[in-house]
Amino acid sequence: MGNSVVLIPGLQADGTSWLSLLHRLARQYPVTVPRGHQYENSVAGMSQRIVSQLPPRFHLVGWSMGGYIAFEILRRWPERLLSLTLIATTAAPEPDDARPRRLEALERARADGMRSYQTANMEKCLFYPKGADPGVIETLIQSSEALGFSALEHQTQAIMARPDSRPDLARCPCPVMIAVGRNDEIIPPEHSREMHRLLPSARYLEFENCGHCPPLECPDELFHVLSDWFQSVEEPAVA
Repeated sequence: MGNSVVLIPGLQADGTSWLSLLHRLARQYPVTVPRGHQYENSVAGMSQRIVSQLPPRFHLVGWSMGGYIAFEILRRWPERLLSLTLIATTAAPEPDDARPRRLEALERARADGMRSYQTANMEKCLFYPKGADPGVIETLIQSSEALGFSALEHQTQAIMARPDSRPDLARCPCPVMIAVGRNDEIIPPEHSREMHRLLPSARYLEFENCGHCPPLECPDELFHVLSDWFQSVEEPAVA
């Protein structure tokens, strides 16, 4: 078995969002998907809750909001990271024009319920929603309902107040991989390209015909990418 892998999901999601590749990764690596951080109302609080669940050192993978949390872990506990993988995320702080949209989405969720909110959200996040496995999507919707509106409210507050992580990424001491769906309209690829410009030594890739959800839209490709990446990071230590 390789070193430990930590998978941090995105907004209003839990371990079910990683199911399409979780079992395959777990055959090669001890895998942890943190729990409970969704109810913290700051990225710092989320990271503290998560780190208490983790082994001493690990490969860290953050998807979307999970990337914001990953940057906080990088800031506070850099010595624990074997590698950092950033999927469909950004190191930039929340732009001013995003705040009204966040609050509007929150009010819709309050009024219409979490099922309606997450169903509409998945339509926006996926490049080709009709091609997604209906069973997987239903599981994600149920998970969002189980987390509840309170979790969404707290996560939204944390996202809007997140710090600028670009300086931290630029001086990251561990190997970094940046990956994004080429058709991501939630956090467009330009954000990932900006991160790569800040850290040209990072491995960079874009998934074809993929929106904001590589773990759902191209799980086979992502599994092989992650497996090869972790192996490449660990090989020098073995040599």
